[in-house]
Amino acid sequence: MQSTSPHSFSQQVRHYVIAFYQTQRNAFVVIITLLIAFYVLTVPDQAQDMIDAVIDTGIFSRLFQFILLSAFIWSWIVYGSTRMILHISPVGIRLNKEADHLLRWLPKMGGLTPTLILVVAFWEPAHWHSYLLLLESGLMLVLFLWVEKRISTFALPNAWHFSSRYTSLKQDIRELWTHPLGQLTLKSGFLLTGVLLLVFSLPVEWGIARGLRPTAVLIFGISMFTFWGSLLVYLNDYRYRPLVFLVGIYLIVISAWNDNTAVRQATGRGVPAIDQRPTVDAHFTRWITNRRQQDGDTIPLVLVAAEGGGIRALNWTAETLIRLDSIIPGFSRHVYALSGVSGGGVGTVLYTAFLRDVPQQRRIAQFDQFRHVIRDDYLSAVSAALLFPESIQRIIPLAIPGLERAKWLEDSWADSYHDNLGLSTLDQSLTQLYQTPAGYNYDLPSLLLNGTLAESGQKIITSNLRLDPRYFKDVVSTLDVLGTDVPLKTAASLCSRFPVVTNGGLVQKNNIEQTNNKRRYGGHVVDGGYFDNSGVESCIQLLNNLVPAIRRLDAADHVTVIPYILFIQNSNTVGKLPQKRSIMQVIRIPLLGFFNAWNNGSITRDNMFNSFMDRFDNPKTNYLTLRLTYTDRYPLGWFLSDSVARSLSRQAQDSISLRNPELARLKKSFGRIGLSQ
Repeated sequence: MQSTSPHSFSQQVRHYVIAFYQTQRNAFVVIITLLIAFYVLTVPDQAQDMIDAVIDTGIFSRLFQFILLSAFIWSWIVYGSTRMILHISPVGIRLNKEADHLLRWLPKMGGLTPTLILVVAFWEPAHWHSYLLLLESGLMLVLFLWVEKRISTFALPNAWHFSSRYTSLKQDIRELWTHPLGQLTLKSGFLLTGVLLLVFSLPVEWGIARGLRPTAVLIFGISMFTFWGSLLVYLNDYRYRPLVFLVGIYLIVISAWNDNTAVRQATGRGVPAIDQRPTVDAHFTRWITNRRQQDGDTIPLVLVAAEGGGIRALNWTAETLIRLDSIIPGFSRHVYALSGVSGGGVGTVLYTAFLRDVPQQRRIAQFDQFRHVIRDDYLSAVSAALLFPESIQRIIPLAIPGLERAKWLEDSWADSYHDNLGLSTLDQSLTQLYQTPAGYNYDLPSLLLNGTLAESGQKIITSNLRLDPRYFKDVVSTLDVLGTDVPLKTAASLCSRFPVVTNGGLVQKNNIEQTNNKRRYGGHVVDGGYFDNSGVESCIQLLNNLVPAIRRLDAADHVTVIPYILFIQNSNTVGKLPQKRSIMQVIRIPLLGFFNAWNNGSITRDNMFNSFMDRFDNPKTNYLTLRLTYTDRYPLGWFLSDSVARSLSRQAQDSISLRNPELARLKKSFGRIGLSQ
């Protein structure tokens, strides 16, 4: 007995391993979606912040009820899809006792997994959310067992009867449709898909996705893709009918015709022609004239670089600039330009719109309304567009611009600004922002929104100014490529298209070659962080453009212009040696190297530019860095929980103060010219 027991156990393990492979090789798409869901909902800081936002609302909140509902639907989709693949006309399963056990229990175990993933995501011992999800998981198991025993549609057979020969596509479809559970699974999947596509294709301003919040939106999307992936695998036969391969080839081929990423253009009445944009030299001359009172004046000139970093950067940039406005009277009027990247660029756009729309004496009072804009949920709409409308775009060989997810993100910014401030400023064009009945508004800072042209790797800038190529060498101008203006919300998105969440925005123009053939030139604009995530480089290029005029003012009119470059940094500046990463190092190490080098590039540039400015004497340029300290986990995405938003606001109140010696000196220089008295 003792001599045969180890052999018997090892044989049993071997049989279970073989049986698991034979069953799950057909259901691999379910496993893949569950693994992706586990990563998306538990690993990124953005995921944790999304979960924290739900936890903060309590177990009786509408948001948590949506989580319970979406988890319930997800569990049934996994259960039904797994049974569809394993139980209805599969081929090549070798039946034995172990295979029988797995065929009976794998669908139920798969159906429990979604709620267990959410238990891990919500795990906070002091809160009831994870316990309720664990209870839901147990109830799902009871429900699966009950329906299999009491409802004939779900009943498991006493013995399995699987075909060992090839079946045609028509046979497989007929078998699936005539099987009671197969028909129910198909009808449920089709109904779920139709409802989700309809609901999440409604206009952004209806607020459907925002009402559900991103976690529930993601779960609904995973449920839909689980069903369609399982159906494709069910109909696939790698020997005679490789549908998965053929669908992949089809999607690649039609991608040549369904690129819907062409950026919006502003061509309506009241939109100035782009050749009316002022050059940097002409603009600076008028800017100085509006601030100069007499010979011998001293005029501060502030160039702000706002580092990228999603909604974290958006909030820190806006909070910092408003805070500087409050502690240094006259500050905003002496900000000549804002150079923004990614979320920092969106922050500069919203801040500039706020300056234009709200008179100075009312800004502090209306800042709470503005805070609602910079803290709003922008992830839900873009996630819904990625999972649902863009799914339609991917399978049809025709470009439908309205299905592009970046446009949904743009609309969510504009909608939030309108809801909270009652104005449609972001729907207007970039150059219209600077137009007043009296002429050009030189009291607003100019915008340099930094993107990257994917096809060439060049920096591409969207700006209200005409940039001089002598100083902005190898820099592409968005408006010059398009030949027309863009909406302000589109200008913001052209610097903030980081991977996966948004795609590249297509800018192009037609050129007539010598052969009279028309060819399109341009490319796709992606996140500015690919090139320079700090935005400081564009500030230095702009300063170099201004230096000759600054020197002329000093020599001829005895007007002293004091340049300041202010870097608003939000990336992690901790320089300690990290722990090594070895798991999946073949894949992870290149990705970690790319993204961490991207993140740390701003720190390197900050140190380099700071040292460079110390050697820049004519004019003497001051360089200041205002850093976000990392005492909390700040997400990199388009969603911010209330607790994290309040933490960012407190940091702005505490660290952006006159206790900072550099800011005290900056205010003193403003005070000497009568700006703060």
